[in-house]
Amino acid sequence: MMKKLLYAFIILVLVGGVSYWYVFHKPHRDLQNEAVAFELKAEKLMSDFSDQPQLADSLYIDELVSVEGKIKELEERAIILEPGIYGSLDSNETMPDLKIGMSVKIRGRVLSFDDLFEEVKLDFVRFEDQ
Repeated sequence: MMKKLLYAFIILVLVGGVSYWYVFHKPHRDLQNEAVAFELKAEKLMSDFSDQPQLADSLYIDELVSVEGKIKELEERAIILEPGIYGSLDSNETMPDLKIGMSVKIRGRVLSFDDLFEEVKLDFVRFEDQ
């Protein structure tokens, strides 16, 4: 009986150790070199989340997208495109000399759609050459 408990304990420790190793030591996504899953206009991305939120969630959440649109607002480390695409810059990205109303193309990972502010949230945003 004691041997069975010992074997069960050893197996449990091994499964726990392997699970820990897999979850906390797996390689991170390389968003800088990953291919873009979707290329869209800002209006299309926003309308997809407004009109069909469940479908948009399944298509875009956690995907790398390229979005083209006009600048609505600029912050120190973020950009907002019309009609409501909020992108926080990648830590390595610097804000170029931009002005409100200019057309830009950005790429970033889609985080969520914020119902309260009616914004699609992106992170790891980088500016693309046009």
